[in-house]
Amino acid sequence: MERIINGMRFEGQRVENCWDVRTWSCNGVVERSARPVIEWTEATCEGWSDHLDPVDPVRDAEWLEERRLHSLKKSASRAKTQCRRFIIHEGFNEMLTLTYRENQIDRALCKVHFEKWCRRMKKALGSFRFCASFECQDRGSMHVHCATHKMPKLALYRGVKVLTWKLGTRIWRDVVGADNGLCFVGAGSGRFGKGRRHKLSLAKMANYVSKYILKDFEDAPSESNRYSRSNGDVLADVHVCRFNGTLIDVVAACFQVNDGDVIVSHRVGHFGDSWWLCTELADKRLDS
Repeated sequence: MERIINGMRFEGQRVENCWDVRTWSCNGVVERSARPVIEWTEATCEGWSDHLDPVDPVRDAEWLEERRLHSLKKSASRAKTQCRRFIIHEGFNEMLTLTYRENQIDRALCKVHFEKWCRRMKKALGSFRFCASFECQDRGSMHVHCATHKMPKLALYRGVKVLTWKLGTRIWRDVVGADNGLCFVGAGSGRFGKGRRHKLSLAKMANYVSKYILKDFEDAPSESNRYSRSNGDVLADVHVCRFNGTLIDVVAACFQVNDGDVIVSHRVGHFGDSWWLCTELADKRLDS
């Protein structure tokens, strides 16, 4: 593996049986992961020339494209983590899904519409904090997954009291056009449109919204924001500990589920080179 920093190439070598375990906790949710320790050394000029071959421009282009996609995926992965942790930090407990009736495929236009919708929602409700991701449906049309705080029963919009479960759709249609879309309360319908999804727990809602950032990392422009959220920082710190031993040893030492906690996600990487555990308090689960 390699990195290029300020035009200089560094090669990474995995340290055998050495792991960094990172723990982040907030609002009753605990995320813990283990990844191998990598030592980085500056590569020689001779090693650098192995990648850039003026005699073979096709090979050169393939290598540059591979690096571009790797960089995009790393950027999307960081954005996914930031999105997930912001939702947990805010303690959001409501999911809204914004859709188009028309086959609206323009991601940039979708973001413009969403920003207008957020401003009008804030004006109607007095306060509206959110974190949202953008997804391209199978038919090509964009839609938005938005985590927020549970809204009051009624809101004043254009001088009239409106049920808030109708408010989102009314404002969304004011932005995108009459009968051109809907704002669902909840994560949307299940597969093939059968039934409604149950309300999601805090950690599951964070996972649900953030997963779409990595899902279409190749389609999202690299210079654009991969998700949208209210202003504010995530204050909880990440604690890092280093462990020696096999991954099985690390999991045995670091696996922890406290009384009253439930496991949201637990998995080992496909190549056995990483581990992930997410738990949350049972009373943070909002399933109905």
